[in-house]
Amino acid sequence: MSALPAALGRVRPAVEHRLEEVLTGCHRRWQDLGQAAPELLETAENALSGGKRMRAVLGAVGYALTAAPEHRSERLTGDDAVRLGAALELYQASALVHDDLMDGADTRRGLPAAHRAFARNHDARGWLGYSQAFGANGAVLLGDLLLSLAGEEMSALAQAGASSETGDRALRNARSAFDAMTTEVALGQFLDVRSENLPLPWGQDPGAAARRMHDDALSVVRHKSARYSVRHPLIIGALLAGLDPTGPTAEQLAVFGEEIGIAFQLRDDELGVFGSPRVTGKPAGDDLREGKRTVLLALTWGRCDDAGRELLGGVLASAEATAEQIADAAVLIEDCGARAVHEEIITTHRDAGLKALERLQDEGVVSAASLADLADLADLLTHRNS
Repeated sequence: MSALPAALGRVRPAVEHRLEEVLTGCHRRWQDLGQAAPELLETAENALSGGKRMRAVLGAVGYALTAAPEHRSERLTGDDAVRLGAALELYQASALVHDDLMDGADTRRGLPAAHRAFARNHDARGWLGYSQAFGANGAVLLGDLLLSLAGEEMSALAQAGASSETGDRALRNARSAFDAMTTEVALGQFLDVRSENLPLPWGQDPGAAARRMHDDALSVVRHKSARYSVRHPLIIGALLAGLDPTGPTAEQLAVFGEEIGIAFQLRDDELGVFGSPRVTGKPAGDDLREGKRTVLLALTWGRCDDAGRELLGGVLASAEATAEQIADAAVLIEDCGARAVHEEIITTHRDAGLKALERLQDEGVVSAASLADLADLADLLTHRNS
């Protein structure tokens, strides 16, 4: 086993502490707003709670990528790595708040989704207007607030940054990559929302339709989640430490992050159908009810018969789908072989990521400890049940 557990043990509490400092600072800054600020920030605290902080860990590993052994520990939990980790986690929370609103999700990590929490607060206090509208408005604003706080953390890095030209360039490269990440996720979210609203390909050749669905689903995976989950945090951390964005190390690190990120999201899609709600914190079959056009769905569409496609059509994007219908759809996905093929695709992407790791090792630039951490991260992200 590599040093990854120790790295996780060091990075997570440091980032947790920084997030607490950020929210405490918000309470102080906005104390003149009366009860409004605590109401908003309590929901922000819930949105930030319960995560594994994997993006923060990835950012720290990227930042310590080439550090000498005697400096690696301070790199992983130094101020720059921790602030970057907090920025990544604040952005993650922002994206999830908006994502849950768009999906109409009820829960996130076992707690009410932000829009549901705001709506319940409205109902409990007997306020005027419509609680659902208030909940949606609150979630939009909370997501925007968390995004702004993430930007403040990145700006704080610049304010405390090195005075050398190399340090300034590294900060610019890291901030540019962070901004590109947030832009890409917004585009990926639109691709996702758009795909959910496209009509199912009834009457078309199932094989050809499934291939188009597969390609579209993979595009959503890349732009909405895979890159910002793994590739971008690693790259941003490495750029902040001064890595040349045009060099071979950055190129192979990006390949590793992209491939492992795709495998990570495909695993997430599988858990969205087959995962245990007690472990995932989300109801079983939510992805089906929300009409998610996943690679797993595309594989099923192309492999099942007309009766199976009718079953899928009755469940997709149907809030009224019963637990029995969801269970029948899961059986269909399993029995037609789609789940097994999906697992093979996950393995293919994971193996491609590990090949990139071998090329990084051959370069001799990345430290042995960082290579071991990346290998363990690849395993953690793709072999999981939550």
